Amino acid sequence: MAVTPSSSSTPSTTNAAGTPTSGARLLPLLLAPGGQLSGDGQLRELIAERRERQGDHVELWHLSPLVLAALLPELTAGQERAGQEAVVAGDPAVITWLQLRFGGSMHTALLDPQQLHNQAGGLPPRAPLAAVTL
Repeated sequence: MAVTPSSSSTPSTTNAAGTPTSGARLLPLLLAPGGQLSGDGQLRELIAERRERQGDHVELWHLSPLVLAALLPELTAGQERAGQEAVVAGDPAVITWLQLRFGGSMHTALLDPQQLHNQAGGLPPRAPLAAVTL
């Protein structure tokens, strides 16, 4: 999969095994340091609520640092990009809203939604429990 400019015409790409993926298309994504998007549990709640209302195939995925590195290694190359996480959505307005809420940088990447469902279909991690003492 590749990060590409949004002016690309006919998307075609290969997966990690080198097999062509025909359903790939340009999708907006939000990239941020690990924990910036998912650290407080709000992203997890948002994705869970959307899936509850719109079904399991809603186009909104969280890419953990490991999944992001596997799907888009060119985006995570370099010391400053290590440990990044991302959110991918079918609707660019969702990414814009998430950037306003959480920060991060917006990109466009050529990705296959079916592959995202298979590899990034889980929810982001739960927020850590607060250290409360009485």
